[in-house]
Amino acid sequence: MGAPAGLKMNRALDQVLGRFFLYHIHLWISYIHLMSPFIERILWHMGLSACLGLTVSLSILSDIIALLTFHIYCFYVYGARLYCLKICGLSSLWRLFRGKKWNVLRQRVDSCSYDLDQLFIGTLLFTILVFLLPTTALYYLVFTLLRLLVVTVQGLIHLLVDLTNSLPLYALGLRLCRPYRLSAGVKFQVLEHEAGRPLRLLMQINPLPYNRVVHTYRLPSCGCHPKHSWGSLCRKLFFGELIYPWRQRGEKQD
Repeated sequence: MGAPAGLKMNRALDQVLGRFFLYHIHLWISYIHLMSPFIERILWHMGLSACLGLTVSLSILSDIIALLTFHIYCFYVYGARLYCLKICGLSSLWRLFRGKKWNVLRQRVDSCSYDLDQLFIGTLLFTILVFLLPTTALYYLVFTLLRLLVVTVQGLIHLLVDLTNSLPLYALGLRLCRPYRLSAGVKFQVLEHEAGRPLRLLMQINPLPYNRVVHTYRLPSCGCHPKHSWGSLCRKLFFGELIYPWRQRGEKQD
């Protein structure tokens, strides 16, 4: 609220949005106070989860981060929906000025004639939305950056879980302790080579390199990877569309 970084925003809309988000922050603080008697027990059960392995602990950590930042996700959804609504309104009014309209049935832009009253109302609405857009865009930008920070942390945890599940720990330990068990071939060294006497050779095992051990014995992973490309991500951020960045391999995109 106010004038962050010297930016002049619409005072009325700034006050409405500021009070709206402050109210939800107070609700979140009340929720934390309500849950405070159970935090110690929750942390104790989290400690027990360490007995189930590193991946279980990391997965629980990711879920806890999602719960603790649920208010940030709500703020992001509120800001994104409001920003997307204004962008859609501006694009529709811009087509109105050009004598165009969006044909929902054929999914294309068609020509259309408007009367003077429609153009006058469209001009008023377009002007109002244009001057209110910077205030909404600033709130949307702040909450989007916070949301992207949370998504990045959760994405790194998911990648670490995926890497841990697919890493051949037994094969690497076997290669480290008993390298002759994983051989890439054999080599012979001449020990004695004299005329009239048998040839004496020393056979040695070539251990499999570590990179080939990982490549050969790596387990299949769940295939978590970003859902959007950089271009698609920037487009969705610009138009205020919600972002769900992680998916399993084989799932259909929206």
